Amino acid sequence: MHYVLADIHGNAEAFDQVLSMIDMKDNDHLYILGDVVDRGPDGIALLQRIREMANTTLLLGNHEYMMINALRHPDNTRYRSIWQRNGCEPTNDAFCALDKDAQEDLLQYLESLPLQTEVSVKTTKGDSTFVLVHAAPKELYETDGWQNENEREFVVWYRMPLVLPEQLSEKKLIFGHTPTENVQRIDWPKMRIAYGEGVIDIDCGCAYPQYGGQLGCLRLEDMTEFYSAEGVVTADEAAAWKAEKYIGKRIDLTL
Repeated sequence: MHYVLADIHGNAEAFDQVLSMIDMKDNDHLYILGDVVDRGPDGIALLQRIREMANTTLLLGNHEYMMINALRHPDNTRYRSIWQRNGCEPTNDAFCALDKDAQEDLLQYLESLPLQTEVSVKTTKGDSTFVLVHAAPKELYETDGWQNENEREFVVWYRMPLVLPEQLSEKKLIFGHTPTENVQRIDWPKMRIAYGEGVIDIDCGCAYPQYGGQLGCLRLEDMTEFYSAEGVVTADEAAAWKAEKYIGKRIDLTL
């Protein structure tokens, strides 16, 4: 089985709750789409733990990107200011408590993280190829890339709409970065995974439990959803519930 989650933001308790539900086996694989650190208290410990987990792939998120920039360039006030504005304090404190060798080792690990990956899965609807990325696929950079920014920065920072880019017309796209509250009605009790036209936003606001945020995880073979606060939701249950909860038109949940 293939599992995807994103934006843990230093919340080890939520991560453990999801892991206990998915109960990974030796032939399963977990993809984490970045933003393990910042806001919550456990970011550094989670990075060290995830690094040692079998069958787990971590992608670079904008918070890891900010961390690398700020710590590699301590005299750059812009890098430090951007990271501070985005909840770096618990991460920075835990990083500074490491010895110099451990600090360097961790930074090299972060610098080695991939930006994007693909996985082909036999789903209940047939064979599908999923493009996994933190914020936006690199294929968009040439057409929608920000002026004066590089591909790496674009891929971890861009805000994707729930519309599949034409460059990925034969694939599905899963991303995090943008909390799903942006496409849910105000009366949702909790943020849940959001589906669009060939795309899935999987950032369920784990950094913001006070606003209904939780950690969400998706099993690609059958689109079962796992939530740190709400538990397990089948694809049929999700479709029935979300048909009444999305803003605007009904969303196809049969990816």
